[in-house]
Amino acid sequence: MKIATILLFACIIHIDLIAQKNCDKQTDALTPLTDLENMQWRDFSGGLYYNGLNTRPSDHKNKAMGQAASIQPLDENGQPSASGKIVWIGVGASNPRTEFNRFIEQIDTLTNKNKALKLINTCIGGQGIQKMKDLTDNYWKQAEKQFADSGVTNKQVQIAWIETDNTQTADTTFPRAPQSLRDEFLTLLQTLHILYPNIKICYITARAYSGFIDISPGATVGKGLLHPRDYYNGWAIKWIIEKQMSGDNAYAYEGANAVIPFVTWGSYHWTDGSRKRGDGFSIDCQTDIGEDGLHLSAAGEMKIGALMYSYFTNDEAAKPWLFNNKANSVANTENKVENIKIAPQPAAENITIQTQNIGLPIHIADVLGNTFWLGNAEPQLTIKTQNWPSGLYFLHYESQYHKLFIRH
Repeated sequence: MKIATILLFACIIHIDLIAQKNCDKQTDALTPLTDLENMQWRDFSGGLYYNGLNTRPSDHKNKAMGQAASIQPLDENGQPSASGKIVWIGVGASNPRTEFNRFIEQIDTLTNKNKALKLINTCIGGQGIQKMKDLTDNYWKQAEKQFADSGVTNKQVQIAWIETDNTQTADTTFPRAPQSLRDEFLTLLQTLHILYPNIKICYITARAYSGFIDISPGATVGKGLLHPRDYYNGWAIKWIIEKQMSGDNAYAYEGANAVIPFVTWGSYHWTDGSRKRGDGFSIDCQTDIGEDGLHLSAAGEMKIGALMYSYFTNDEAAKPWLFNNKANSVANTENKVENIKIAPQPAAENITIQTQNIGLPIHIADVLGNTFWLGNAEPQLTIKTQNWPSGLYFLHYESQYHKLFIRH
């Protein structure tokens, strides 16, 4: 009886010590890498790439396009096959898992998506790079089970999307912390190269801001997930790419000397708290972040999924294998499913939505996650769009995303 009482008390204490969200916390006024174009921070060049810009330098672009051109459907033995698959995996922990799931939902709305392309989310909550970089870690055994359940093999994996960090280290010294993480990324990439012999491209994404976490003493949140390590995560990715493009043999991806896959940027998720970046993207603490201050809310998941969708559908290195046709355009996607009709497309003055499922919520946002309309479904609903900026929007309805194109 005494033992049971002690165990119950321990459980209650554990529940009380979880992290919580604090939207009033002050930021450190750090600048996103994307807003550091042609600038320096602590004597290091900003921008996503080594040219100081956010666009791929010509040599990196040419190599990325070369890798993209080599991606083709493969059979279970890794041999070219017209009936084969192109497997794209997501690698990371809990936030990456939900982000990649929302991204998959949006990508699956493409009518011109490459029919050979299969996305598999191998992300597992609680996993950090300190575990995943180990070739024998259980993470990869779980991934193999997913492949078997999906009818594919490790030899069909050709693309990886990665978002991760070391969840256990408390080091926040710059540049030592991101340099150490860069080295851990290198080991992870070596592991991917061994596990997936036909992998061609690894897209690595920078983590979102984690400074909203308000930690109680003794909370169990991994120290490596805390601010400002979230900011340094992007610097580590930038330096991985720089190392590979400088010709460092430890980062070689070509020919017999290859030890890791080709590496390039995925979407960049970090913001300085809720402040808008130069490109207009922001994460709102109140609406986009869950109650623990770390994980995304449903709205935040949608916003990040939309950011990833926008990035990859416009990425020059993704278009050759992402789309079925050579036009590589998302503009011909039909916005029709059995339970909803949207017209006209593209729209100018207004859009009309028809559905039989009355009263269900409809949410329309742009690719940066900014809400433009929120309401409930009617048999026929007309929404004025003449004051909306031209561009791509997402309509979320019944757990599905539908693309809207506004042209003026």
